[in-house]
Amino acid sequence: MAHVLVAGGSRGIGAATVDLFMKNCFDVSYFYKHAPGPMGHGIKADVTNTNEVKAGVKEAVGKFGPVDILIYCAGISLTGLSTDFSYDDYLNIMNTNFGGFFAVCNEVIPSMVSAKKGVITAVSSMWGQTGASCESLYSASKGAMDAYVKSIAKELGPSGIRVNAVSPGVIDTDMMKSFTDEDKKSLIYETPLQRLGSPQDVASVIYDLSTERSSFITGQIIGINGGFLI
Repeated sequence: MAHVLVAGGSRGIGAATVDLFMKNCFDVSYFYKHAPGPMGHGIKADVTNTNEVKAGVKEAVGKFGPVDILIYCAGISLTGLSTDFSYDDYLNIMNTNFGGFFAVCNEVIPSMVSAKKGVITAVSSMWGQTGASCESLYSASKGAMDAYVKSIAKELGPSGIRVNAVSPGVIDTDMMKSFTDEDKKSLIYETPLQRLGSPQDVASVIYDLSTERSSFITGQIIGINGGFLI
């Protein structure tokens, strides 16, 4: 059975992804920072710490063998005026949203190249494509992720490795805790399908991208936003 590693798999989109792969009988390991989720083999690892990433991947491989499918769901957001953000804010956002993705990829790509197969999927954001007012650092970090996905898709394609990103719109996760009901109503109004997305909406696309049904898809940033960004 294929080994799936989910970085950031204890809640939100990551937890829904772990759940879906477990239900389909994959071997699933995942990284968490604070508290483990209810399913899969949880490994405590901070994605901004390269030593913890190395140790986490080593533990995952020791449990289930080389990683066949890597899914990067770890991420944080920050809202405010761009001039109010500090350099530490920049480092925190970039190191988590993009730097962690880079670090985990570096640990799993060599074995995928040796095996001449593998799938990597990152959870980006529509704000990485269009930019969001008052979320400049978050948008920048997701834009960097999108560019990296396209680059390594070209680099790794000859080795049989597919690399894509899903680009969610407004999804009902912990990141929306700071939004008021009025804010949510406004976002629903701006979404043509007239609802918030669910973590399961995103997980299902991640799952499909990981199967042979998507064997000719690579280097794509796939929107899951209810028509918010068209």
